[in-house]
Amino acid sequence: MDPAGKVALVTGGNSGLGAGAATHLAALGASVVSCDVAGEAPTGVDFISCDVSDEASVKATVAEVIARHGRIDICCNNAGVGGLGPIATPDGPGDIADFARVIGINLMGAAHVAAHVGHAMIANEPSGPDGERGIIVNTCSIASFEGQEGMGAYTAAKAALKELTLVWARDLSRHAIRVNAVAPGFMATPLVAMLPPDLVDELLSDVEFPKRAGTGEDFAAAVEFLIRTPLVNGEVLRLDGGARPPARTQWASGQ
Repeated sequence: MDPAGKVALVTGGNSGLGAGAATHLAALGASVVSCDVAGEAPTGVDFISCDVSDEASVKATVAEVIARHGRIDICCNNAGVGGLGPIATPDGPGDIADFARVIGINLMGAAHVAAHVGHAMIANEPSGPDGERGIIVNTCSIASFEGQEGMGAYTAAKAALKELTLVWARDLSRHAIRVNAVAPGFMATPLVAMLPPDLVDELLSDVEFPKRAGTGEDFAAAVEFLIRTPLVNGEVLRLDGGARPPARTQWASGQ
């Protein structure tokens, strides 16, 4: 699918990886709508306030995009939050309310978006040589494969989203809609801006090459590849420089 002339919805599009994807798709000629809970959309990108953890909010947002632009061809299903904390310590149980919050945004939010956007895409006219109606690109994580100490809620959500990518591709393939995902490693985004420098150095030490944090531009290039390549369907593309992080970090273990 050529993004030029298409309508793209990017959740979490006002910052970080979402902003990178939204900016890039707009530069490729797409009409881009960012849905986010706060912030300002990138230049040239439309904005609708949306809380993906609230299905009613997602439903209203999708309806508003259709009202403004007539359809949705591309969805970058990106909105998410971080979360750290062990499941239990000698002092007591872990923070299960925060666990549920992270699951509600990162997993249920992605499901809300896929459900309502997928339904909207089914009504699209087929286009291109394969008669494609749309594509959804989920944002997974390196934690989808190797969750680390203290990342239970985040890992649970992202691992589930990795597995759901193939399931949703199978659900929607009969309607000529593809579903893929990008699984970023350590990326320079606001989500990790609060991490101590020594932890950042330790995380980057496991990257093979290039030995640096990823960027919104790196992420956007991967999203574009998945949009443009019709035979890639149900796939999760790792974007991590070959990193395979250990189960725990010295920083988290207090060593």
